[in-house]
Amino acid sequence: MENLYIHTAQLYDADPREVFSADIPFYLDRAKRLGGRVLELACGTGRITIPLAREGVEIWGLDYSKSMLEVLEKKLQKLSTESRQHLHTVYGDMTDFSLSEKFKLIFIPFRSFQSLETDEQALQCLSAVHNHLEEDGQFIINVFKPIKKLGAWWVDPAENLDYESVLESGEHVTRHSIRKRVDTERRLLFTDFIYRLDQDGELVQEFHDSIRLRYFYGDDIRRLITSSGFTIDEEYGWYDGNSVQDGREFIFVCRKSTGI
Repeated sequence: MENLYIHTAQLYDADPREVFSADIPFYLDRAKRLGGRVLELACGTGRITIPLAREGVEIWGLDYSKSMLEVLEKKLQKLSTESRQHLHTVYGDMTDFSLSEKFKLIFIPFRSFQSLETDEQALQCLSAVHNHLEEDGQFIINVFKPIKKLGAWWVDPAENLDYESVLESGEHVTRHSIRKRVDTERRLLFTDFIYRLDQDGELVQEFHDSIRLRYFYGDDIRRLITSSGFTIDEEYGWYDGNSVQDGREFIFVCRKSTGI
């Protein structure tokens, strides 16, 4: 069940949480240190892609949601000509893409890899990354770190407030989530999102999205990465360099394995 953000792409950037912005300096620093071309998979509305382009990074952003890319294209119109020239958007599937360029840095941010529901899809994606990465390049992948073994305790039929914010139009927006179901065999989490827009206390619009994300324990994601021809050089639990043991995320910095 794909979530293409058909009705909610225009609300995606309203998220004010730290997890929505803390990774931008991290990827910018990596891109500048490495130099060369950069590819972001699941670039969405350009949350990271655009800041990197503004800083002169030659970056490609690939996404499978036309709605998200439409929002990105509107944002591009507000950039300088120079910044726009640094950014190349691609409509495509991160499990099956073929570009004419190779890249010094490829990254899959903000848990987007977890939208791939099977090992087969995940391995196809990692294979495509491997094919597009320069021999001395880096690949960075982020997935969330389960706080404990997931099971029935995770399910919560109540609406829980994720965040509230104010749009440029002045409308107040909230997003609530309902944790509907967990499939421990396939390691899938089923969640409903409810977006509500109100103006002066009156409900204006309401949108619903359903997603399912595959969760990974540490050994699961490491096995997938290393079986795809990568060596993990660095592991972090947050974007400030916090250890993977103490942090709340899995962030892996990888390179091509020697001889692969």
